[in-house]
Amino acid sequence: MYEIELVLENGGYSYIGDEKYQIKKGCIICAKPGQIRHTELPHKCYYIHVIIEDTELAAMLNNIPDFYAPSDTSELETAFRALLAANVLPNLDQGIHTTAKFLEILSLLFHDNRITTAPTAHRHGHTRVIQQAVAYIDANYTYDLTLADIAAHVHLSRVYFHNLFLASTGQTPHDYLLSKRISAVKFLLTTTDKPFSEIALDCGFSSQAYMAYVFKRKTACTPMQYKKQLSLLWEKP
Repeated sequence: MYEIELVLENGGYSYIGDEKYQIKKGCIICAKPGQIRHTELPHKCYYIHVIIEDTELAAMLNNIPDFYAPSDTSELETAFRALLAANVLPNLDQGIHTTAKFLEILSLLFHDNRITTAPTAHRHGHTRVIQQAVAYIDANYTYDLTLADIAAHVHLSRVYFHNLFLASTGQTPHDYLLSKRISAVKFLLTTTDKPFSEIALDCGFSSQAYMAYVFKRKTACTPMQYKKQLSLLWEKP
């Protein structure tokens, strides 16, 4: 089943597979069949849950990002409201109207993604900026890295860079930085017996307490619990 959502208000977080996205007004969520997902409330949206049997249509839907910010939401909002009205207001042609409005929404999604993925010099420039920013974070996550540092590295203002990174990746620069640090923490927990305080500093966290807070927020367990789970796996015959 496909789950297509148009976010109406800023909210919590949406988890799709291993990815975490901050719910922002105007964003589109397009979860695919087989993906494991859940949501941290609040989350207010228009949504469609649909089973697609047409293979060509399914392939097109599979090419839509799981989470992204459309270039314009006004037409999408109108189409979603019309779809809702078609299902609520009884009429003889309800099925036809519902199908028509659903196809209109899909058309808007496909058109928007053709635009946002078009190989223009402007889009390529944005791609290079994001690649440079990600490489910079990957190389410097162990340091006290700020949004201003990353934005300065790619020669953009903090606000513009923040919005560009979010629109391009579905997460903020800070969220990406924390995810990078948590991956490093997991690696050290798995491969070393270093004290947690030392691991925190090695991975760019200001303290063991802050590392534990972020680790639990992103993995639903503490570093100690994660370490114990690893020990149990190693002890199994």
